[in-house]
Amino acid sequence: MALRKEIAILGAGPAAIATACALRRLGHEVLLIGVPRNTAVEGVSQRTLGLLREHGLAAAADSVGGPGERVGSWGGIDVAGNSEYVVQRAEFDRALLADAAAMGVRICAERVVRYERLGALWRVHTKRNYVDCRVAVDARGRRAQRSPRRGPALIAVCQRLCTPRTGRVFTRLEAIAQGWCWLAADGRGMSWLQITSGREPSLRLGLDEHLRRLVATAPQVAADLSGAIATGAPIARAATPSLCTRPDEPGLIRAGDAAIALDPLSGQGMYEALRSVVAVTGAVRGYLSGYWDPIAKFMAERTAELWQQSSLKAAHHYGQEAQKNPSPFWSEAAARYRAIQPAPPIPGGARIDWRPVLNSARIELRRVVVTPQFPRGVWQVDAVDLPKLLDFLHAARTTDVACAARRFGCPPAAAAHAMQWLSDHGLLEPAGPAGGTGPHGSPADRLD
Repeated sequence: MALRKEIAILGAGPAAIATACALRRLGHEVLLIGVPRNTAVEGVSQRTLGLLREHGLAAAADSVGGPGERVGSWGGIDVAGNSEYVVQRAEFDRALLADAAAMGVRICAERVVRYERLGALWRVHTKRNYVDCRVAVDARGRRAQRSPRRGPALIAVCQRLCTPRTGRVFTRLEAIAQGWCWLAADGRGMSWLQITSGREPSLRLGLDEHLRRLVATAPQVAADLSGAIATGAPIARAATPSLCTRPDEPGLIRAGDAAIALDPLSGQGMYEALRSVVAVTGAVRGYLSGYWDPIAKFMAERTAELWQQSSLKAAHHYGQEAQKNPSPFWSEAAARYRAIQPAPPIPGGARIDWRPVLNSARIELRRVVVTPQFPRGVWQVDAVDLPKLLDFLHAARTTDVACAARRFGCPPAAAAHAMQWLSDHGLLEPAGPAGGTGPHGSPADRLD
């Protein structure tokens, strides 16, 4: 039996469910199509938990264990004092579905086989059915990607273990010549080991032997696992960072790892997936309002910028370890990331241009300030519209902060910060003593 819906969300992970719940809160009818298939354990930060609660995913946030101590070493420097939360994905994904159901999201517990464009609609096929929809949000993870933009080829091999030590919740990161080990202990006798490496020759000997050989080179992890007993078979999964470069077609929007899958070393995959929900929601609502080109441009530029930023950070972290341990793995991975060059800066000074921006829950065209440092443009500083502020100051021939604050109905400090930003980028003459703009304030709000 075929269904017809306004919006179909493909997937059942954090990006899919957070997007579905956000659209439901805005009054849209949403069908979620997917089945959780992640049995891993992950580590997340406090700010990731904050985003879960911000998106109304209270049951999922409550299912997270910890916080636990984060220990280990990197580049010869001990990592200690920070905390990390432990996520049992099977339990976490059940809680996500409970949050979606509580929000009124209709759930179709079937795997998506494929989708295709049919006129003005998208047809999403499952094994038993198909759904026609105006908007399809593909949030099925990195498996859904077909992308030529990739970082170093990585494979993560994971094993669940029972350990005799209980009472301590912690995670440990330990670099080895072939990659790195990440160990999580839930304090109740369960540990999860993940070793990320390249295509090691030991993989041909079997996953059990691969893990045994690499753990033997990680003394701290080996000590933590003393007396541990493996439960179940080890699991191997692709962990190569990648950027989907296929252009989105009208009404098809990619989210989470289906758009950009970060290096697992960053530990920021879930955070960035949740952070993108506002942009994805804005893209859906913008398309339903009747326009597409600005949306496609905004989403493509946003993911490309994140790819460049994450690649630069990864090059730094891999390079740190390569200096201490110049093995082929670390040296080649660092070189691979350094080869991902950022886009050349826009020549010339700051200028005003029209660009797509995220305004509340919609993507729309607005005038922004484009600079070499901010090629996508900056729209607001402290919620003050920069181009409108510049127009007002030029027309009024003033740099008086109080006057600008009254005109825009904002605190004087916000007007001062915005005016200082314009001055710093050469668009406004510095104010004299009578109307001084004050000290440099908070960073500019970018397009999203």
